[in-house]
Amino acid sequence: MQHHRLRKYRGPETWKQVREAFIAGESGPSCARRFDVGLANLRRKARAEGWTRAAIAAKLDLKPLRGGADAPPPAIAALSLEDNLDLDAVHPREAMFLAVRRASSLLAAGQTAEAATLLRAAAALDRMSWAAME
Repeated sequence: MQHHRLRKYRGPETWKQVREAFIAGESGPSCARRFDVGLANLRRKARAEGWTRAAIAAKLDLKPLRGGADAPPPAIAALSLEDNLDLDAVHPREAMFLAVRRASSLLAAGQTAEAATLLRAAAALDRMSWAAME
């Protein structure tokens, strides 16, 4: 007695729903279970048709062209030095104060990742200033 595997055929409308759910952020295994398609087939079709997570991220990469006339993003603009400060004359305590102040404005603007980076820099400046005093 031979066992034959049945092939699953899913029409274009099913694959369209799978694609939409996958692009919306649902995981591959979850989409495969929900729409009763094979996980390997889902991954193969996504790779062939260009709707993998990596392909979508590459398509959505909206970085300005190098040397373009676009203004810097708000996060980078907030990090720019105010009043053309002379970097050699900036005391670590003053730099720490500026970093915390900029981090608070970034937090208010909802840019938590950039604010967290500045707060880590401020903590490093604090450690450096205490080490210099010893």
